Amino acid sequence: MATTMPPARKPLQRKSDVLELLRSETTAWLATGDTGGPHLVPLLFHHNGEVLTFATFANSRTVTNVAATGRARAAIGRHYDVVMIDGSMEIIEPDAIDPAIADPFASLLRGGPDPRHTPGFVYLQLTPTRLQAWRSFDELRGRTLMRSGQWLI
Repeated sequence: MATTMPPARKPLQRKSDVLELLRSETTAWLATGDTGGPHLVPLLFHHNGEVLTFATFANSRTVTNVAATGRARAAIGRHYDVVMIDGSMEIIEPDAIDPAIADPFASLLRGGPDPRHTPGFVYLQLTPTRLQAWRSFDELRGRTLMRSGQWLI
């Protein structure tokens, strides 16, 4: 059975949809890499309007890769409606995280261990430098909505 995709969105609508997705979604696929190749993991995130914040084990391959490169890519959405965010990534120790970020992040865990109070965890903050969004072949052209950290729309 064929699926009919809606018509291509105008750039302003795409940006609006991206911002809504960043407000409503809580899981991203986070990709990092090193000389051993790419590493991809699903992680919870919180977006405060500027950065995406994640938390994971300090001794994970993700953190090792970020320490080596300072770069990452996050993918949010579904295969037919995706947002790809490339950017610089910083490791933040739990005692240095802004409570305005840590509190909403902790609420995502639904009673799970708060990284601020769990030994061996660190935060990762992704500052977007490039953002692409598309939901169909018709949207591949013009999919870059942010470049060098600046919205193009």
